Amino acid sequence: MEFREYLTHWDFLKVFDLLLAAAVGLFIFLFFYRKNSVRLALIIIGIFLLYLTVSVINAFSDTGALYVSKRIMTFVIFFLSLVVGVVYQSEFKSTFARIGKPLEHDQSYRSSDDELLKVVGEIVKAAQKCSKNDIGALIVLTQSALPEIIINSGVILNALISAPLIESIFNKYCPLHDGALVVKGNRLIAAGCFLQISQEIKLDKELGTRHRAAIGITEIRPDVLAVVVSEETGIISIAKKGQIKRYITSEILQQELEAFYGIARIAAPVERARKK
Repeated sequence: MEFREYLTHWDFLKVFDLLLAAAVGLFIFLFFYRKNSVRLALIIIGIFLLYLTVSVINAFSDTGALYVSKRIMTFVIFFLSLVVGVVYQSEFKSTFARIGKPLEHDQSYRSSDDELLKVVGEIVKAAQKCSKNDIGALIVLTQSALPEIIINSGVILNALISAPLIESIFNKYCPLHDGALVVKGNRLIAAGCFLQISQEIKLDKELGTRHRAAIGITEIRPDVLAVVVSEETGIISIAKKGQIKRYITSEILQQELEAFYGIARIAAPVERARKK
């Protein structure tokens, strides 16, 4: 079917075809928008619109007056697609990892509220100890399964959480101290896991690899909460949904963890009972 015929005879399938093309264009724009590359997205959209205009003019021209221009635009689009694919390779991987079904050894860890409160307390104590001794730490808490590639990059432990265990893992003499600790429920799933670093260019230059890794995992997994302790300053930070909060106190960390586990409402009565 020639392009002229396509434009002159309309039916439901053609309308659906154009709506699908528009949806793909919107997906591409949103992808670049999330990466703070709106200018690049507008350039790409402009090139496609120019190509479409040239194609329409060429289709209704009996002499094919814009034949050379159309060929040039085809080459430009092909070349631009290759460049974008190479430059944003890691971002595409992150996107597909987020869309794809997680392949982690997804065991169901059903924990009671008391168990989760104990987990929160152990993580807070470990973070305090690491902060006091300037020990770097990265703890990733997740409600669901993480991609298998993340879990398999570390050592699977499947252990109950305790502050001494967390502290020993992040001790600089431990081979696993540079990676992330993955926690699900009341279980320490794996240690020494490697995460993709955030490519956000607007992040504070003071943020190191641990902080960027924490932001990176929360960018692709909004249900994840990451706790970071700076090795240089001892500052505790929390990352969630691609954002990071620094200078977190023990009280705020306790509240954030309780909210993450959905036990914020019962935490206050428990603390009051302890004080009595």
